[in-house]
Amino acid sequence: MTKIIKDVETAAREISAGNLVALPTETVYGLGANALDADAVLKIYEVKERPKFNPLIVHVHSVNDIEKYASNIPEVVYNLMEEFSPGPITYILERKDIIPDIVCAGLETVAIRIPSHELFREVLELTGLPVSAPSANRFGRVSPTSAEDVLKELDGRIEYILDGGKCEIGIESTVVSYVNDTLEILRPGYISKEDIEKVAGKVEERSTSGKINSPGMIKYHYSPRTPLYITGYENMDKYRDMENIGILDVKRYDDIKELAVNLFSEMRELDERGYNYIVTSKVKNEGIGRAVNDRLYRAARGFILNVNNEMKFIEK
Repeated sequence: MTKIIKDVETAAREISAGNLVALPTETVYGLGANALDADAVLKIYEVKERPKFNPLIVHVHSVNDIEKYASNIPEVVYNLMEEFSPGPITYILERKDIIPDIVCAGLETVAIRIPSHELFREVLELTGLPVSAPSANRFGRVSPTSAEDVLKELDGRIEYILDGGKCEIGIESTVVSYVNDTLEILRPGYISKEDIEKVAGKVEERSTSGKINSPGMIKYHYSPRTPLYITGYENMDKYRDMENIGILDVKRYDDIKELAVNLFSEMRELDERGYNYIVTSKVKNEGIGRAVNDRLYRAARGFILNVNNEMKFIEK
């Protein structure tokens, strides 16, 4: 049976011993393992049932640590680190050979970030190790934002969950890559395109398809077991009183940051109520709204229309 603990030293000792521990971050809870231990990292893929073509993010304590595991770091990335790290931003960089292939899905790059959550940083400091930590849930399912969420997903599959309370941000980190003199956002997150452009100038955005060289790029991801469909907000009232339909109302939050913090927990709560479908809508596609829309799109089975009072489903 999996134990929820508050002892950072136990968590650090388990990571150092090659075991898995679910760890709190400022974004979502991660399933942590020593990133230099290929056997430990393999356990992540096995416990999550995650495909090995999907790379992991490596978490480190400082910029100096990033330099241990990545090469040829461009000046623009140093500028972003100075502004946003520690924090919810991940950098795709040329990797050094010390990082095992399994961490990077065989790519020549490594996804790496400096988390800001105090407990995770203590684990990094105590172990002196880089820690791979994808979301602590079954692959493709709703990301966990509390220790209790992790327990529901992975009870009996891991020994320990380090309880750091509810995650402050609630959605995964922004992922950026710098290739061919172009800065590109591969996954939108809490740190927005507008935030990054204030530091680095023009930033491109990767489409939802293409080569998977970063976590979070798979078409179906963050999904509840209950089929989730997207509609226009003006159509939401048509579904509110329908039996067996759960409503994820993005407009009930005045602050988009508050929506982001609660997005996955609301999705998980609706999923547990036994509805036939969950219906939601997108938000304004700017700032953190881009990240919210990305998570909704990837979580969704498709789109729903109401035609002459009949529901029409369009698969993604």
